[in-house]
Amino acid sequence: MVRVKLFPKELRWCQEHAEKIVEYYGGHGTTGSGSYNHNKISSNMVGVKSEVAMKVWLKRSFNEKDIQCNFEDFTNKKLKGDLNIFGQSLEVKGLRPHQWEKFKRMIPPRQLNAYVRDNAIVIWTTAEGNMTGKAVQLKGWNYAHEVKDSGVFVRTICDNIWLEKDSDMREMSELIEVLNR
Repeated sequence: MVRVKLFPKELRWCQEHAEKIVEYYGGHGTTGSGSYNHNKISSNMVGVKSEVAMKVWLKRSFNEKDIQCNFEDFTNKKLKGDLNIFGQSLEVKGLRPHQWEKFKRMIPPRQLNAYVRDNAIVIWTTAEGNMTGKAVQLKGWNYAHEVKDSGVFVRTICDNIWLEKDSDMREMSELIEVLNR
């Protein structure tokens, strides 16, 4: 597990970006919108902070020009992955810290099929959905096909494929070597 602490400037960007996402998808920031009423600023903050933390962590080992941050242009559906480095698609899946033990390593089947099609790597994270939580934990990662091959179907508020065993999650330290190939 890797811990990344975001700076105030990064947190402000995350807040503004989460607000733009909610507005774009028709939410009002409090009651949410969409199928499961999850289009809330706080929910989007978890994901955006996780994506920014992943970028920060990658910049420790790679040149910033090699890191494509597709999450910054969330309206462009042609971009593959939240981030892309050397042609490798990276999908970041974030939860709030208190949700980790119950919901870790879950992906809805339709998303998972797209991730497998794109030969994506999935990074599992936790972050608070507010401006005060500066720390993001990068818990580990998996190839999307590993989640599909070893995952089990579960239903929470929606259908998910769950990579059940903690031992199946790869260490963050291994990811740098994989991306350098």
